[in-house]
Amino acid sequence: MNWFLAHEKDLADVFAEAESIISAFPAPLDHLGLAYLATFDGRKEESTKNYICYLLPYWMKDISELPPESMNKLSLANVFVMLYYFIQDDIMDSAKGEHKDKLPLANLFHMQFLSIYREMFPAGSPFWSYYETYVTEWSEAVSNEQQSDYFHHDIGKVAKKASPVKNASTGALLLANQAHLIPVVTEAVEQTLITLQMLDDWADWEEDLEEGSYNCLLASLRKHMQLSTDSTVSPEMVKQQLYVHDFLDFYGQIAITHHEQLLGLQISMTQMINFHDSLVQNIQKVALEIKENRKMLTLGGFYYFLSKTS
Repeated sequence: MNWFLAHEKDLADVFAEAESIISAFPAPLDHLGLAYLATFDGRKEESTKNYICYLLPYWMKDISELPPESMNKLSLANVFVMLYYFIQDDIMDSAKGEHKDKLPLANLFHMQFLSIYREMFPAGSPFWSYYETYVTEWSEAVSNEQQSDYFHHDIGKVAKKASPVKNASTGALLLANQAHLIPVVTEAVEQTLITLQMLDDWADWEEDLEEGSYNCLLASLRKHMQLSTDSTVSPEMVKQQLYVHDFLDFYGQIAITHHEQLLGLQISMTQMINFHDSLVQNIQKVALEIKENRKMLTLGGFYYFLSKTS
Protein backbone atom coordinates (compact mmCIF):
# COMPACT_ATOMS: atom_id res chain seq x y z
CA MET A 1 0.00 0.00 0.00
CA ASN A 2 2.81 2.41 -0.78
CA TRP A 3 0.23 4.41 -2.76
CA PHE A 4 -1.22 5.29 0.68
CA LEU A 5 1.57 4.89 3.22
CA ALA A 6 3.94 7.20 1.34
CA HIS A 7 1.50 10.07 1.86
CA GLU A 8 0.25 9.56 5.42
CA LYS A 9 2.00 12.68 6.74
CA ASP A 10 0.64 14.79 3.87
CA LEU A 11 -2.88 13.49 4.47
CA ALA A 12 -2.65 14.22 8.17
CA ASP A 13 -1.76 17.83 7.35
CA VAL A 14 -4.51 18.16 4.73
CA PHE A 15 -7.27 16.77 6.96
CA ALA A 16 -6.03 18.86 9.89
CA GLU A 17 -6.31 21.98 7.71
CA ALA A 18 -9.77 20.91 6.57
CA GLU A 19 -10.79 20.55 10.21
CA SER A 20 -9.43 24.01 10.98
CA ILE A 21 -11.38 25.57 8.10
CA ILE A 22 -14.62 23.80 9.00
CA SER A 23 -14.22 24.74 12.66
CA ALA A 24 -14.62 28.37 11.59
CA PHE A 25 -18.02 27.73 9.95
CA PRO A 26 -20.98 29.34 11.75
CA ALA A 27 -22.76 27.15 14.28
CA PRO A 28 -24.23 24.58 14.01
CA LEU A 29 -22.61 23.98 10.62
CA ASP A 30 -19.17 23.75 12.22
CA HIS A 31 -20.14 20.69 14.29
CA LEU A 32 -22.18 19.18 11.45
CA GLY A 33 -19.29 19.73 9.04
CA LEU A 34 -16.66 18.22 11.32
CA ALA A 35 -18.85 15.17 11.91
CA TYR A 36 -19.37 14.76 8.16
CA LEU A 37 -15.65 15.15 7.46
CA ALA A 38 -14.85 12.48 10.07
CA THR A 39 -16.92 9.90 8.19
CA PHE A 40 -14.54 10.24 5.20
CA ASP A 41 -11.28 10.95 7.03
CA GLY A 42 -8.66 8.63 5.53
CA ARG A 43 -6.71 8.69 8.79
CA LYS A 44 -9.54 7.08 10.77
CA GLU A 45 -9.88 3.30 10.79
CA GLU A 46 -13.68 3.31 10.80
CA SER A 47 -14.15 5.95 8.09
CA THR A 48 -15.40 5.41 4.55
CA LYS A 49 -12.26 5.36 2.41
CA ASN A 50 -12.27 7.46 -0.75
CA TYR A 51 -8.55 7.33 -1.36
CA ILE A 52 -8.56 8.56 -4.93
CA CYS A 53 -10.26 11.82 -3.96
CA TYR A 54 -7.46 13.07 -1.74
CA LEU A 55 -4.50 10.97 -2.95
CA LEU A 56 -4.74 11.66 -6.69
CA PRO A 57 -2.70 14.91 -6.43
CA TYR A 58 0.16 12.98 -4.78
CA TRP A 59 -0.04 10.15 -7.31
CA MET A 60 0.59 12.81 -9.96
CA LYS A 61 4.17 13.06 -8.61
CA ASP A 62 4.96 10.00 -10.74
CA ILE A 63 4.32 11.96 -13.91
CA SER A 64 4.70 15.67 -13.14
CA GLU A 65 6.97 17.87 -11.06
CA LEU A 66 5.00 19.98 -8.62
CA PRO A 67 6.02 21.66 -5.36
CA PRO A 68 4.56 20.01 -2.23
CA GLU A 69 2.50 23.13 -1.51
CA SER A 70 0.61 22.77 -4.80
CA MET A 71 -0.12 19.09 -4.21
CA ASN A 72 -1.37 19.84 -0.71
CA LYS A 73 -3.69 22.55 -2.03
CA LEU A 74 -5.07 20.29 -4.74
CA SER A 75 -5.64 17.56 -2.17
CA LEU A 76 -7.37 19.97 0.21
CA ALA A 77 -9.58 21.23 -2.60
CA ASN A 78 -10.48 17.67 -3.53
CA VAL A 79 -11.45 16.93 0.09
CA PHE A 80 -14.02 19.71 -0.13
CA VAL A 81 -15.06 18.53 -3.61
CA MET A 82 -15.59 15.07 -2.13
CA LEU A 83 -17.67 16.40 0.77
CA TYR A 84 -19.76 18.62 -1.50
CA TYR A 85 -20.64 15.92 -4.01
CA PHE A 86 -21.33 13.28 -1.39
CA ILE A 87 -23.92 15.62 0.09
CA GLN A 88 -25.44 15.94 -3.40
CA ASP A 89 -25.57 12.13 -3.56
CA ASP A 90 -27.15 11.93 -0.10
CA ILE A 91 -29.87 14.38 -1.08
CA MET A 92 -30.58 12.76 -4.45
CA ASP A 93 -30.75 9.29 -2.88
CA SER A 94 -33.04 10.47 -0.09
CA ALA A 95 -36.73 9.75 -0.52
CA LYS A 96 -37.85 11.57 2.63
CA GLY A 97 -35.67 14.69 2.59
CA GLU A 98 -33.71 13.65 5.67
CA HIS A 99 -30.51 15.26 4.34
CA LYS A 100 -31.94 18.70 3.57
CA ASP A 101 -30.19 20.14 6.65
CA LYS A 102 -26.87 19.52 4.86
CA LEU A 103 -27.66 21.90 1.99
CA PRO A 104 -26.21 25.00 3.71
CA LEU A 105 -23.14 22.97 4.64
CA ALA A 106 -22.72 21.84 1.04
CA ASN A 107 -22.59 25.46 -0.10
CA LEU A 108 -19.82 26.22 2.40
CA PHE A 109 -17.84 23.23 1.11
CA HIS A 110 -18.42 24.50 -2.44
CA MET A 111 -17.14 27.94 -1.47
CA GLN A 112 -13.96 26.43 0.00
CA PHE A 113 -12.81 24.47 -3.04
CA LEU A 114 -13.67 27.33 -5.38
CA SER A 115 -11.59 29.65 -3.23
CA ILE A 116 -8.59 27.30 -3.48
CA TYR A 117 -8.96 26.95 -7.25
CA ARG A 118 -9.23 30.72 -7.73
CA GLU A 119 -5.99 31.13 -5.82
CA MET A 120 -4.22 28.57 -8.00
CA PHE A 121 -5.74 29.27 -11.43
CA PRO A 122 -6.35 32.77 -12.86
CA ALA A 123 -9.61 33.56 -14.62
CA GLY A 124 -8.09 32.98 -18.06
CA SER A 125 -6.67 29.55 -17.20
CA PRO A 126 -7.94 26.58 -19.26
CA PHE A 127 -8.56 24.91 -15.89
CA TRP A 128 -11.96 26.58 -15.72
CA SER A 129 -13.08 25.10 -19.02
CA TYR A 130 -12.15 21.64 -17.77
CA TYR A 131 -13.88 22.40 -14.46
CA GLU A 132 -17.12 23.23 -16.27
CA THR A 133 -16.79 20.09 -18.41
CA TYR A 134 -16.46 17.88 -15.33
CA VAL A 135 -19.48 19.45 -13.65
CA THR A 136 -21.50 18.91 -16.83
CA GLU A 137 -20.30 15.29 -17.14
CA TRP A 138 -21.30 14.61 -13.53
CA SER A 139 -24.71 16.23 -13.97
CA GLU A 140 -25.52 14.21 -17.08
CA ALA A 141 -24.24 10.94 -15.66
CA VAL A 142 -26.20 11.08 -12.39
CA SER A 143 -29.35 12.30 -14.13
CA ASN A 144 -29.57 9.51 -16.69
CA GLU A 145 -28.15 6.41 -15.02
CA GLN A 146 -31.58 5.06 -14.05
CA GLN A 147 -32.65 5.07 -17.71
CA SER A 148 -29.41 3.66 -19.15
CA ASP A 149 -27.30 0.57 -18.57
CA TYR A 150 -24.01 2.45 -18.38
CA PHE A 151 -21.93 -0.58 -17.45
CA HIS A 152 -22.69 -2.30 -20.74
CA HIS A 153 -23.69 0.45 -23.15
CA ASP A 154 -21.62 3.48 -22.11
CA ILE A 155 -19.15 2.44 -19.44
CA GLY A 156 -17.37 5.79 -19.47
CA LYS A 157 -20.47 7.29 -17.82
CA VAL A 158 -19.76 5.11 -14.76
CA ALA A 159 -16.55 7.08 -14.27
CA LYS A 160 -18.18 10.40 -15.06
CA LYS A 161 -20.36 10.10 -11.96
CA ALA A 162 -17.11 11.08 -10.22
CA SER A 163 -15.82 13.48 -12.88
CA PRO A 164 -15.01 16.34 -10.46
CA VAL A 165 -12.23 14.16 -8.99
CA LYS A 166 -10.35 14.93 -12.22
CA ASN A 167 -9.94 18.56 -11.14
CA ALA A 168 -6.87 17.32 -9.27
CA SER A 169 -5.13 15.48 -12.11
CA THR A 170 -5.93 18.10 -14.75
CA GLY A 171 -5.01 20.93 -12.40
CA ALA A 172 -1.68 19.30 -11.59
CA LEU A 173 -0.81 18.87 -15.28
CA LEU A 174 -1.73 22.47 -16.08
CA LEU A 175 0.43 23.76 -13.22
CA ALA A 176 3.30 21.60 -14.47
CA ASN A 177 2.88 22.84 -18.08
CA GLN A 178 2.00 19.30 -19.22
CA ALA A 179 -1.42 19.91 -20.74
CA HIS A 180 -0.59 17.48 -23.56
CA LEU A 181 -0.87 14.62 -21.04
CA ILE A 182 -4.43 15.50 -19.95
CA PRO A 183 -6.20 13.09 -22.40
CA VAL A 184 -4.20 9.97 -21.45
CA VAL A 185 -4.16 10.79 -17.72
CA THR A 186 -7.92 11.42 -17.84
CA GLU A 187 -8.41 8.03 -19.48
CA ALA A 188 -6.29 6.36 -16.78
CA VAL A 189 -8.16 8.10 -13.96
CA GLU A 190 -11.53 7.20 -15.48
CA GLN A 191 -10.50 3.55 -15.85
CA THR A 192 -9.60 3.51 -12.16
CA LEU A 193 -12.89 5.16 -11.23
CA ILE A 194 -14.85 2.50 -13.14
CA THR A 195 -13.22 -0.38 -11.27
CA LEU A 196 -13.59 1.49 -7.99
CA GLN A 197 -17.32 1.81 -8.71
CA MET A 198 -17.45 -1.93 -9.42
CA LEU A 199 -16.04 -2.63 -5.97
CA ASP A 200 -18.35 -0.12 -4.29
CA ASP A 201 -21.33 -1.70 -6.03
CA TRP A 202 -20.34 -5.15 -4.74
CA ALA A 203 -20.41 -3.71 -1.21
CA ASP A 204 -23.70 -1.84 -1.74
CA TRP A 205 -25.72 -4.23 -3.90
CA GLU A 206 -28.31 -5.10 -1.23
CA GLU A 207 -29.02 -1.45 -0.42
CA ASP A 208 -29.11 -0.50 -4.11
CA LEU A 209 -31.44 -3.40 -4.91
CA GLU A 210 -33.83 -2.32 -2.17
CA GLU A 211 -33.75 1.33 -3.23
CA GLY A 212 -33.85 0.62 -6.97
CA SER A 213 -30.54 2.42 -7.59
CA TYR A 214 -28.34 1.54 -10.55
CA ASN A 215 -25.58 -0.88 -9.61
CA CYS A 216 -22.83 -2.27 -11.86
CA LEU A 217 -22.80 -5.68 -10.20
CA LEU A 218 -26.58 -6.05 -10.48
CA ALA A 219 -26.53 -4.84 -14.10
CA SER A 220 -23.79 -7.33 -14.90
CA LEU A 221 -25.65 -10.12 -13.15
CA ARG A 222 -28.86 -9.34 -15.07
CA LYS A 223 -27.00 -9.61 -18.37
CA HIS A 224 -25.22 -12.77 -17.23
CA MET A 225 -28.60 -14.33 -16.42
CA GLN A 226 -30.07 -12.97 -19.67
CA LEU A 227 -32.72 -10.98 -17.81
CA SER A 228 -34.32 -7.83 -19.15
CA THR A 229 -33.65 -4.56 -17.35
CA ASP A 230 -37.20 -4.49 -16.01
CA SER A 231 -37.15 -8.08 -14.71
CA THR A 232 -37.56 -8.46 -10.97
CA VAL A 233 -34.42 -9.62 -9.18
CA SER A 234 -34.71 -10.77 -5.58
CA PRO A 235 -31.95 -10.77 -2.95
CA GLU A 236 -32.16 -14.57 -2.95
CA MET A 237 -31.48 -14.70 -6.69
CA VAL A 238 -28.41 -12.49 -6.28
CA LYS A 239 -27.09 -14.52 -3.36
CA GLN A 240 -27.59 -17.72 -5.34
CA GLN A 241 -25.42 -16.32 -8.13
CA LEU A 242 -22.80 -14.94 -5.75
CA TYR A 243 -22.49 -17.72 -3.20
CA VAL A 244 -23.43 -20.83 -5.21
CA HIS A 245 -22.56 -20.06 -8.83
CA ASP A 246 -19.45 -17.92 -8.16
CA PHE A 247 -20.59 -14.89 -10.14
CA LEU A 248 -17.78 -12.83 -8.60
CA ASP A 249 -15.30 -14.86 -10.67
CA PHE A 250 -16.95 -13.46 -13.81
CA TYR A 251 -17.20 -9.96 -12.29
CA GLY A 252 -13.55 -10.09 -11.24
CA GLN A 253 -12.49 -11.04 -14.76
CA ILE A 254 -14.01 -7.79 -16.00
CA ALA A 255 -11.86 -5.92 -13.48
CA ILE A 256 -8.77 -7.82 -14.67
CA THR A 257 -9.55 -6.68 -18.22
CA HIS A 258 -9.74 -3.11 -16.96
CA HIS A 259 -6.30 -3.48 -15.41
CA GLU A 260 -4.89 -4.73 -18.70
CA GLN A 261 -6.42 -1.72 -20.43
CA LEU A 262 -4.89 0.59 -17.84
CA LEU A 263 -1.45 -0.96 -18.34
CA GLY A 264 -1.95 -0.64 -22.08
CA LEU A 265 -2.00 3.15 -21.74
CA GLN A 266 1.71 2.93 -20.86
CA ILE A 267 1.49 5.84 -18.49
CA SER A 268 4.03 6.31 -15.69
CA MET A 269 1.57 6.60 -12.81
CA THR A 270 2.87 3.70 -10.74
CA GLN A 271 1.01 4.52 -7.53
CA MET A 272 -2.38 4.83 -9.18
CA ILE A 273 -1.77 1.62 -11.15
CA ASN A 274 -0.87 -0.14 -7.89
CA PHE A 275 -4.05 1.24 -6.33
CA HIS A 276 -6.06 -0.12 -9.24
CA ASP A 277 -4.34 -3.49 -8.87
CA SER A 278 -5.40 -3.55 -5.20
CA LEU A 279 -9.02 -3.02 -6.28
CA VAL A 280 -8.81 -5.99 -8.66
CA GLN A 281 -7.21 -8.14 -5.97
CA ASN A 282 -9.94 -7.20 -3.49
CA ILE A 283 -12.62 -8.56 -5.82
CA GLN A 284 -10.60 -11.73 -6.39
CA LYS A 285 -10.02 -12.11 -2.65
CA VAL A 286 -13.75 -11.94 -1.90
CA ALA A 287 -14.47 -14.48 -4.65
CA LEU A 288 -11.90 -16.86 -3.14
CA GLU A 289 -13.27 -16.40 0.39
CA ILE A 290 -16.75 -17.32 -0.83
CA LYS A 291 -15.42 -20.56 -2.30
CA GLU A 292 -13.43 -21.41 0.84
CA ASN A 293 -16.40 -20.74 3.11
CA ARG A 294 -18.59 -22.97 0.96
CA LYS A 295 -16.03 -25.79 1.19
CA MET A 296 -15.94 -25.46 4.97
CA LEU A 297 -19.71 -25.59 5.16
CA THR A 298 -19.76 -28.85 3.20
CA LEU A 299 -17.48 -30.33 5.89
CA GLY A 300 -20.03 -29.52 8.55
CA GLY A 301 -21.15 -26.59 10.64
CA PHE A 302 -18.87 -27.36 13.59
CA TYR A 303 -15.78 -27.45 11.35
CA TYR A 304 -16.86 -24.12 9.87
CA PHE A 305 -17.31 -22.66 13.36
CA LEU A 306 -13.83 -23.79 14.40
CA SER A 307 -12.24 -22.33 11.28
CA LYS A 308 -13.88 -18.96 11.88
CA THR A 309 -13.08 -18.75 15.59
CA SER A 310 -9.46 -19.67 14.93
